[in-house]
Amino acid sequence: MAQKNTQKNNSPSIKTNLVSKINPVLSFKEKFFAYAELMRLGNCVMAAIAVLIGFYLIESADYKSAAVAAISTFLICGAGQAINDYFDSKIDEKTSRNRPIPSGRITRERALTFSMVSFFAGLVLAFLINQATMLVAIIFSILLIAYPMFMNKVKYLGNIVVALGTAITFAYGAAAAGNITPLVVTLSMSAFFSNMAREVTKDIEDVRKDKGTKVTLPMVTKNSKHFVLAYYVLAISVSIIAYTSFNLSGYYLAFTLLGSAAFLYALLLLYNGIPKKSQKVSKIGMLVSLVAFVFAKIK
Repeated sequence: MAQKNTQKNNSPSIKTNLVSKINPVLSFKEKFFAYAELMRLGNCVMAAIAVLIGFYLIESADYKSAAVAAISTFLICGAGQAINDYFDSKIDEKTSRNRPIPSGRITRERALTFSMVSFFAGLVLAFLINQATMLVAIIFSILLIAYPMFMNKVKYLGNIVVALGTAITFAYGAAAAGNITPLVVTLSMSAFFSNMAREVTKDIEDVRKDKGTKVTLPMVTKNSKHFVLAYYVLAISVSIIAYTSFNLSGYYLAFTLLGSAAFLYALLLLYNGIPKKSQKVSKIGMLVSLVAFVFAKIK
């Protein structure tokens, strides 16, 4: 009887410990970093910068619209990342336990609330600019929600959404300036192809981790490396076409060639069976290409 009473008295303590482990009491700093990780803060900052570059290429003086568009993109990007983690939480429990939701730092309900509030705020800001930004924001908000709901398990389709979402940021910035020019469209195409190459490379790297949870291009075909090759060739070719077609600066060409060299090195690493390093080098190439876009019109 005494032993039974002891177990009964200890059970609340055990339950409390389990709850505190699942929902730890976090400081403000810990909460900030948890939400920053949930929304992938670095990705959102880069998306906002891409919007500003797209705006800059139009040479508009409406800096207020540029700022609003950048903030709108930042919020919608963060919302998309958060809702992706919301739907992927069960998968992350097995493959990425340190993510904010499976680690217990953020609950699924709060992640969903954060996502919906961010989507709403981003869309409201898009409405305040013009009809073009409003339309783009609505379409991509729908895609960012549909991606984890319906396309994430068929990841080779989701790759298109992710790459298109990155590329469209330049056009979104141009739309905020009121004019999506052929130059912006061309540079957006180059960004799309390089992002597709990196997305497929990441899938090659994660093929074992994704097995049983997602269907990726490497699972569908043994020629996925050739797709990466094709995407890099298209990205480099479109960048060079932009230089010759729009009389861009020598600085643009120099950084484009440097970024292209990074892409080719990433491709070499991939074919040598080192996809993890390949996708990291690819990211460097994309950042260098982003600098090339900045210098496109600086003579």
